[in-house]
Amino acid sequence: MNNEKRVTKWWVSWDSEKIERWLEQEEAKGWHLRKVSGNVVRFHFQKGETRKLRYCLDYQMNKDPNYVQLFKEAGWELVYSGAGWYIWRMPYSEVRPEIYSDLDSLIDRNKRILSLLSVVLFAQFPIILINIFPLQMFNPWSLIILGLYMIVVGLFVYGIIRIVSNNRRLIKRRDLHK
Repeated sequence: MNNEKRVTKWWVSWDSEKIERWLEQEEAKGWHLRKVSGNVVRFHFQKGETRKLRYCLDYQMNKDPNYVQLFKEAGWELVYSGAGWYIWRMPYSEVRPEIYSDLDSLIDRNKRILSLLSVVLFAQFPIILINIFPLQMFNPWSLIILGLYMIVVGLFVYGIIRIVSNNRRLIKRRDLHK
């Protein structure tokens, strides 16, 4: 039996909870995450005892110098950091721990992800404009590239809408508890 496996798992920032749940399910099957590579899409596991671990993904554009230390002092283990993403884990037995203890922190995290998506989205527009330029319209490659970029733009717009609606829901929930 093979004691190691590598899994490539594509995901998007507005669905980080799916990756968290998947990692927790892998731990419950005895697959221990030991390394992350490929800009957070390739996961390396080693077979061992089943464990009950909480995984959390966090995005930090401008990391506070005390960021890692604060989480470590709270009992979280840093598994990966790169490209602004941090993967944390913590063992638990009964109550599933949350990396954010309040809704404002979740709202702030979503705003950071929203900022990143917005910058990347707006960076696409010069490329689209170059391909829409009238002299290029009769080039079939320009039309293909334009079509691909329109798909990318659509994906980013969808992600932005998902994050904005999630933040609205969190803000309503926060305001109800005040």
